[in-house]
Amino acid sequence: MALLITGGRLVTGIDSYHASVLVEDGRIAKVGRDLVAPPGAEVLDVAGKLILPGVVDAHVHAGLDAGGHRSSDFRSTTRAAAFGGVTTVLTYATPEREQTLLESLAALRRQADGHCHVDYGVHVALVRWDDRDDDEVPALVEAGVPSFKMYTAYSARGLASDDEQIYHALLLASKHGALVEVHCESEWIIDSKVKRLAKEKRLSPADFAASRPGYAEAEAVAGVLRAAYSAGAPVYIVHVSAAESVDAIEEASDIGLEVYAETCPQFLLLDQSKLAGKDGQRYAACPPLRRAGDQAALWDALDEGLIQVVATDHCEFAAADKDAGTNDFRKIPMGLPGVGTLLPLMWHFGVGGGKLRENELVDRLSTQPAEIFGLHPRKGSLSPGSDADLIVFDPDLEVIITPEALHGHADYSPYDGCAVKGWPVSTMVRGHWVVKDRELVGSHELGSFVERGRVCRGPGAR
Repeated sequence: MALLITGGRLVTGIDSYHASVLVEDGRIAKVGRDLVAPPGAEVLDVAGKLILPGVVDAHVHAGLDAGGHRSSDFRSTTRAAAFGGVTTVLTYATPEREQTLLESLAALRRQADGHCHVDYGVHVALVRWDDRDDDEVPALVEAGVPSFKMYTAYSARGLASDDEQIYHALLLASKHGALVEVHCESEWIIDSKVKRLAKEKRLSPADFAASRPGYAEAEAVAGVLRAAYSAGAPVYIVHVSAAESVDAIEEASDIGLEVYAETCPQFLLLDQSKLAGKDGQRYAACPPLRRAGDQAALWDALDEGLIQVVATDHCEFAAADKDAGTNDFRKIPMGLPGVGTLLPLMWHFGVGGGKLRENELVDRLSTQPAEIFGLHPRKGSLSPGSDADLIVFDPDLEVIITPEALHGHADYSPYDGCAVKGWPVSTMVRGHWVVKDRELVGSHELGSFVERGRVCRGPGAR
C-alpha cells in the first residue's frame, strides 16, 4: 500500500524544505510540495517534525570475539540502530586461517541473514596476505563487496599487514574499482609503550591512553597515505582520533591524494579523563580517547570536509565484559556501544552546538558514506527511485540517554545520563516501519544484505 508522508520539513545533504514524500513498493516514488495521495494510500501527517534520509553507519562490529568476550549480535545491534535512525550498517567479515575471502563473507552472512532489523553491507578484511590469491578481490567486488579493511597493528591476532602488502592491496583494489580502508596505529610504538607501562606497574584504565599516543596513530596514517600516493589509489582512514592525523590527511589532500576519513562521536565528545574516572575501563577503545585539543581539530576537519564521514566503530560489550580489565587494561575487550546514539549526539552537539549545519550533518551521516561506499543513490538520499529509508525526527524531543532508551545489548552507555535535544521517533527501511512512535514494530527478518556498486562517488572524486 502506498504511503504519503506530509507536513514535515525535509533535510538533505544540500537543502532543507517543506514537502511531502510518497512511498510506493519500498521506494520513494515522488517528493513535492503539493502531492495528492493516490486512491487507497495511507496518509501520515508529521507536522513539526523533520524527515531525514536514513543514517548509514559505515563502521559497525557485530558478534566480535575479543579474548572470550563476545560483542552484541546482529539482532541487538540492528535493533539499537533502528531506534537511533540508522537504516544501513556496514560491518566486517574477517577470514579465519585457511578461509578464503568469499568463505568469510558467506560465514558472516549466515550470522546476519534473518537477524537484522535494518539493511547491512560488508567490508572484508584483507589479512594474512601471503595466503591470498589476487583474484579474490575482483570476486568480492563482483559479489557486491567493493571495500576491504587492512590493519597496521594486531600481528598477534594475524591481522597486521606490512607496507608492501598495503601498497599491493591499494594497487589491486584500485584496478578493480574497490576501496581499501585502514586501521592505522604504529604497532612498534604501542608495543614499546605497553612493555614500559607493565614494567612500571601502570596498567590501570587511567594509563591506557599513554599506551597508544596520538603520534602512534599519525605515524601509521602518514605511512598509509604515502603508499596510497605511490599507488595512485584512493584510501579511507577509519576512526581518526588525533590532531596529528588530521595534519597528515590535510597535507595528503593538498597534494591531490584522494583520501577519505571518518571520525567517531566518542572522539568528538569524550576525552581521556573518562579513562581515569569511575568505571574507566568502560570507556576503553582502540584508538583511545584523546585530549580536548584533538577534539577541536576533529571538529574543524569535519567542518572543512577533510573528514567526510562520522561513523561509530560500534563494538558493544556488557559492563561485566569491560570490567574484566579493571586492574589491567590489556584484558579489556576494546570497543564502545554507539550505533544507537550516533544521530542524536551529532544533532545535539553538532547542529545544536553550532558546529555543523543540519545539511552538513545529513551529508556526513548519510549522503557521503553512501557515496563513498557504493550505496548511492539507493541509500543516503530522499530522491525518487531511492529506497524508502527515512527517519521522522523530532528536533524538540528531549531524551536522557540510558541503556533502556537505546534498546541494545549493553547495560551501560558511555553517554549514560547525558540529556540531548532531538531524537528520531520513527524509522523506515525500504518502505517498512521498523520503529514507529518510538516502539519497535518491524521484524528482525526485515533487514537484508545490500550488494554495493561503484565506490568513491563523493566530492573527492567528482
